[in-house]
Amino acid sequence: MNDEPQGATGKSRRRKHGIYDSPTGAKLYNLWGRLTESRAHTRALEAARLAPGESVLEVAVGTGQLFFRLRQVERLKRCIGVELAPGMLDQARRRLARTPHPQGALCRADARHLPFPAQTFDLILNTYMLDLLSEGEIHEVLTEFRRTLRPGGRLILLVMAKQNWLVQGMWMWAYAHCPTLVGGCRPVALDDFFAMAGWRIESREQISQNGFRSEMVVARIR
Repeated sequence: MNDEPQGATGKSRRRKHGIYDSPTGAKLYNLWGRLTESRAHTRALEAARLAPGESVLEVAVGTGQLFFRLRQVERLKRCIGVELAPGMLDQARRRLARTPHPQGALCRADARHLPFPAQTFDLILNTYMLDLLSEGEIHEVLTEFRRTLRPGGRLILLVMAKQNWLVQGMWMWAYAHCPTLVGGCRPVALDDFFAMAGWRIESREQISQNGFRSEMVVARIR
């Protein structure tokens, strides 16, 4: 299901995730996001088709680039963002503090164990997180998303897509030998994970920005 090289051991996975805990790592990710992910963020917001009175959760807000825009959607009932990495969460809070807004709350939480009751949200947004996780963690996260989403609610994911053959080859070599060089990310094939966790994929599309390809997946509970 995943293109997971033998070199990406549990030890290296922990090490690559650690880069997001530091202020420097968060700043580098912020720059990368502006260069390669902002167009996909725009498409995700368009696909969300948010309506007044809806409750929205963004899981893994990173430095808050998408959440900053999400909280400006008018008349949402609830707009919450969660992030596990302290360095990322600090950057997101700083970003939001520069432009105060009555809507939007941030907290630290693990995507596998969200601190919310069942059937709380109408929409869950999650960007560029599943491509960091192991197969077991992906299943845990999708199961937890299913628990916290209301009947009829939707899930919008952005992940790293498979790149052109040259970039893909170099990327996977780096991922296998030094994951920190590529932020610990690699393309993931999600279809089997969605099926096992009880999701139905409604639509998917690829978005390219400065040569980097992202995939957007819109899904609902089966």
